[in-house]
Amino acid sequence: MARNKLDKTNRAHAAEPVARAAAPASKLETKAEIERRGVSASPGIVIGPAFVRDDDRVHVPRKLIDASQVGAEVERFQKALADTARELRAIKSDIAKRMGEDHARIFDAHLLILEDRMLVDETTAAIQNERQNAAAAFERVINNVIASIAGIEDEYLKERTIDVQDVKKRVLRMLIGKDTRTVNRPSEPSVLVAHDLGPSDTAQLDRRMVLAYVTDLGGRMSHTSIIARSQGLPAVVGLENLVNRVETGDTIIVDGNAGSVIINPTPETIQQYENEMQRFAELEEQLLTLTGYPAQTLDGRSFTLSANVDAADEVESVLDHGGQGVGLFRTEYFFISQDYLPSEEDQYKVYRQVVEGMGGRPVVIRTLDIGGDKIAGYLHRSPELNPFMGWRGIRFCLTRKDIFKTQLRAIYRASAHGSVKIMFPMISQIEEIEQAKQICAEVREDLAKERYKIGDHVPLGIMVETPSAVAMADQFAREVEFFSIGTNDLIQYTMAVDRGNSKIAHLYQHLQPSILRLLRLTVEAARKRKIPVSVCGEMAGDRLSVPILVGLGIDEFSVSPNVIPEVKRIIRSVTYDECRALLRRVSRFRTTQEIETEIEALLKSHAANNGRAGA
Repeated sequence: MARNKLDKTNRAHAAEPVARAAAPASKLETKAEIERRGVSASPGIVIGPAFVRDDDRVHVPRKLIDASQVGAEVERFQKALADTARELRAIKSDIAKRMGEDHARIFDAHLLILEDRMLVDETTAAIQNERQNAAAAFERVINNVIASIAGIEDEYLKERTIDVQDVKKRVLRMLIGKDTRTVNRPSEPSVLVAHDLGPSDTAQLDRRMVLAYVTDLGGRMSHTSIIARSQGLPAVVGLENLVNRVETGDTIIVDGNAGSVIINPTPETIQQYENEMQRFAELEEQLLTLTGYPAQTLDGRSFTLSANVDAADEVESVLDHGGQGVGLFRTEYFFISQDYLPSEEDQYKVYRQVVEGMGGRPVVIRTLDIGGDKIAGYLHRSPELNPFMGWRGIRFCLTRKDIFKTQLRAIYRASAHGSVKIMFPMISQIEEIEQAKQICAEVREDLAKERYKIGDHVPLGIMVETPSAVAMADQFAREVEFFSIGTNDLIQYTMAVDRGNSKIAHLYQHLQPSILRLLRLTVEAARKRKIPVSVCGEMAGDRLSVPILVGLGIDEFSVSPNVIPEVKRIIRSVTYDECRALLRRVSRFRTTQEIETEIEALLKSHAANNGRAGA
């Protein structure tokens, strides 16, 4: 089932570019239609203008300058260094005021690089003796510096390449006249085309200006894919070199169902896809009729359907799609969308907005899961060789207790306004739970002394997303009040598959036999201690996985808001007993293909029940 944004406002919003795309006939006549296939990351179809995001690509012109231009080109280089230094000092001053001198000192290294005599002298010599233009000369010299640092064995010195790279980009942009202070963002609703998009990239975008995502890199479980599904926007990833074939303003069709992208389509192609968009819109309207009905199997087993959200403005969508709560509020997106560390008051306002917006329905707030692919520049100054297995999640929080306590204070204060649960990410050992609980106790005590109101009871839970957490689930269940299985990372760590790597995306499988065993172990451990279990990873919204999770007896599905109606439809078309029987059968299978075939057979046998689902 294809899904665009389901509310009327967003459907109208997505339709506007269609009219614009059909208008410039001359453009369609002069540019040939190009079709490329990639990985279908999020379903749906959109037609609109392309917006090519190339913030990190600085195209350096290379030319031989005339002898009479040498003096002026050297002056241009010296001015670029001076302007860059002035810009860096302004940034340093601003950060010192907002975050303190310690954070501001990170720019001292950048300023020292600008003053390096070897860098300045060798670039000047290349301009004077070889008559290279300043940008080309500087790029060659600084690339040599970067290469020499990369060859050093000392890890600390190697990490300084991030500072040199930043200076390189700033100076080159000064030389070619590209503003370093602005972020490349669309100013009208557009299809966002990029080589890759990290969490910090998407966090800084105005979501109202994005109709669909298209990237060269990534697989179905990459960050861009997950965000697109969360926002209900079509996406195609893993297109390899599409970004070099598209120009901002080109008309582009994104078919997230088939995993294809069409650049500069003919009027006939546009008409064909407009018809498809209308058909999908009608099917989506049918799904929305389930909003008022419970997520209950044919034999009466009920499940809770909640939503994963990244921002307070998504609460309305949760309610519109029939969500019974927020099963996962990813707080890190608030952090990486800023260029400074949010204060307690900043966080409290956001958490309170979400809690009040849900009107008493439960809200699970996950503590800061920074790290991996979710990097905040002001917190991670040194790159990690393997960030997904590095300083992230609870590891970061227990190291930076100042940041952790500030966030917990804000969450506990927000708990006075509704039903709040706190969840810790990336738990791998019992000591982490014990330390986190102790810090929570200290925060509650401090808030009581300061006479802040907090909720009467704020349950503590953990993400089960590492194999060690599954192995220790029976012990962990004694320490917390709920489990939430984060299947995205659990599959990644268990299968040793980088979920953002398109070359091995086929190895990332929700229904891999080993994953089903880990899920069963987790649920059994929770049942013995009588604590609830939810699934908040992408598996919870996967069509074929839903009957398996029903059979496991998962208490709660937490999915992207727009996926809730489809998950509900599947739950309402099956029985709990037959899903349990299905689980017993597939538990004997050795391959993912066998498991998927068996589930498909079950779902096809219930196709006739789809009409009953809305009754």
